[in-house]
Amino acid sequence: MNRCGSRIGAALAALLLFLAAAVVADAAQGEAILSFDSVVDIDADAGLTVTETITVLSTGASIRHGLVREFPTRYDAPGGQRVEVGFRVLSVRCDGSKEAYHIKDAANGKRIYMGRKDALLPPGRHTYALTYRTDGQIGQFAGYDELYWNVTGNGWRLPIERATALVRLPPGATVQKLAAYTGPAGAKGRDFTARQDDGTASFATTAPLTPGQGLTVAVSFPKGFVHPPSAAKRLLTGGPFLVAAGGLVAVAVFFLLAWLRLGR
Repeated sequence: MNRCGSRIGAALAALLLFLAAAVVADAAQGEAILSFDSVVDIDADAGLTVTETITVLSTGASIRHGLVREFPTRYDAPGGQRVEVGFRVLSVRCDGSKEAYHIKDAANGKRIYMGRKDALLPPGRHTYALTYRTDGQIGQFAGYDELYWNVTGNGWRLPIERATALVRLPPGATVQKLAAYTGPAGAKGRDFTARQDDGTASFATTAPLTPGQGLTVAVSFPKGFVHPPSAAKRLLTGGPFLVAAGGLVAVAVFFLLAWLRLGR
């Protein structure tokens, strides 16, 4: 073997050793969510367009076919009222390519399975990008409107090494106040940094989130920049469930009027 060939062989051997060391280091680190970066756009109709970019380290232990994200759509509001918000997936990508997904009902919302049932995810680092639309998330108060948003959710069984959130207000709106919390549901942890510009608020955790912990943010802004659809419009555009519910109400009213006029 000539001198050039020996150099190439040595370089290849060094590269293989480096790759092997990286694999061993990742395996020793264990499965984790390395970063959870969320961008939340508040639209003029009070809906949200959200993109979550989630980078994970998979060893095949619990992340086998892909990633599972739970999203709550049903809440218990003050006074015992049950509230349901809209939710629709727009796209799912993995490592830059379009990814298969399916959705199932969960206890209080939806569960999004990103990946294929018949394919195992190769061990290593993978980045998922989930984009979705949701409504009913803006709180409207006497002097301001507010987004109170659980960025990561608290149902992860893996640690989250770092989480960030960027909230972009509707055009022309400015941040009035902002706040954030870290830890399990209901906790008021302060492991974060926050900053605001004219129309944006950004947050970043300063300590890892252990399983069951999450990042929640709150951003308030002046009234007049979001205009939620009326109840009548929601009925017309709210999907099969609301249309069916409207039909049942109409039938009930018809039979009530008939009963009052004609008796049984």
